[in-house]
Amino acid sequence: MPRYLAYFEYDGTGFRGFQYQPGERTVQGEIERCLARITGTRVPVTGAGRTDAGVHALAMPAHLDIERGEERLSALARILPRDLALKEWLPVHDAFNARFDAVERTYHYRIGKRRSPLKARTEYQPWLKLDAEAMDRAAGLSLGMADWRAFAKSGGGNSTWNMDVREAGVAEDPEGWTIRITSDRFLRGVVRLWSGTLLRVGTGRLSPTVVTDILGGGRAVAAGPSLPACGLTLVEVKYDRV
Repeated sequence: MPRYLAYFEYDGTGFRGFQYQPGERTVQGEIERCLARITGTRVPVTGAGRTDAGVHALAMPAHLDIERGEERLSALARILPRDLALKEWLPVHDAFNARFDAVERTYHYRIGKRRSPLKARTEYQPWLKLDAEAMDRAAGLSLGMADWRAFAKSGGGNSTWNMDVREAGVAEDPEGWTIRITSDRFLRGVVRLWSGTLLRVGTGRLSPTVVTDILGGGRAVAAGPSLPACGLTLVEVKYDRV
């Protein structure tokens, strides 16, 4: 059966995450529900990862096997709910796996400078003055291969806690701050806890070097707090080939 790679954009506010959960509204659940309407049978969808409840995605890749793919994916794009969109799709080889073939993922965490009801679903608005330069220095100390267990939530079933961070930084603009991080993989809850640590650096409560201390296995108690899900967006997933 032909395999397709599809990219989905969603506002995570109304979802209990990407992965299917019985009795809960999830992104995977909505996609598969709509596909069943079109095909008359369940079409399993495999995402590149698991975004948590309330987390957004600009382009979440997922693969699925489906006959008459162009026709049926066009129909899917038309009937998905308003907070979920199919952006594009392309045929891929039979062995392609959206999760295991991914080589790099990028997340952004957005912090607003002021209260904005129109942006409240997609950014954290703590009404703080932050030192972007100090935050950016702290982010830069996160680069490279390291053990990230002190920044991760328990219960992920990880065989290793290492992450290879390829890009990390903080940029300020007139409306707020964007925290960026790109890695080969992400442990459960890492980005929100790491972003919370950078926020504390930005307030002056912590030194930028606290990141080095935490990644070195020392002051894990200094990590966090975990910031609200609303500010987090999966921006991009890269593959060597599709």
